[in-house]
Amino acid sequence: EGLEKAFSVAVSPDGNHVYVGGWADNAVAMFSRNTSTGALTYREVYEDGVGGVDGLDGVNHVTVTPDGKHVYVAGWEDHSVVVFSRDSSAGALTYVEMQKDGLNGVDGLNGAVHLTLTSDGMHVYAAGRLDNAVAVFSRNSSTGALTYVEMQKDDLNGVDGLDNAIHVTVSPDGNRVYATGYLDDAVAVFSRNVLTGTLTYVEMQKDGVGEVDGLGGAHSVTVSPDGRHVYAAANIDDAVAVFSRD
Repeated sequence: EGLEKAFSVAVSPDGNHVYVGGWADNAVAMFSRNTSTGALTYREVYEDGVGGVDGLDGVNHVTVTPDGKHVYVAGWEDHSVVVFSRDSSAGALTYVEMQKDGLNGVDGLNGAVHLTLTSDGMHVYAAGRLDNAVAVFSRNSSTGALTYVEMQKDDLNGVDGLDNAIHVTVSPDGNRVYATGYLDDAVAVFSRNVLTGTLTYVEMQKDGVGEVDGLGGAHSVTVSPDGRHVYAAANIDDAVAVFSRD
């Protein structure tokens, strides 16, 4: 159960469990994993509106924290980030809370589509595609609960390149955040305060500007483990754009 229109998959850091988001099922399915063969065994499902769970309408992305204690899920239709605690032995999840666009001052989660965590687990960044924004949360590493910090929004306070924000990632050193703007054909670059998680807009790299090419429909962005290069996949240009990184 839970795999209709499966949209996202994540493996726990210990390699023992796999979590899959089913967009049409509004659910997260959990599997145990045979570490020798890779084979999966279905265990259980967590569904929107069942057992007190909320925020999973239109699951778009699932991620596990680096410490393996929590699982975070982006709910596209609920405009939310859902928090689960994780039993590291059994892999079972327990619902903690939901952070929802427009509630308790939270902003930037309209059309929540992607999540990323810093390597130290202190902050969560979420791309709100319909808000053209990146929302910033601090994380309680014990409970997993999130506290809204701020949002960075396209065309606000000089920010550019986030029109239809669809993907966000953090550099390995934690100093920079990169986000793709699908309709801007761009990668937006932010510096990051490692203590507060707040972002400061630096620049954007845009298709067709300054000889940049291969960013038409910029969709996904990642940084190499050594931090020297940034790669962006663009599904309109059918391309991968490569950037060197200072």
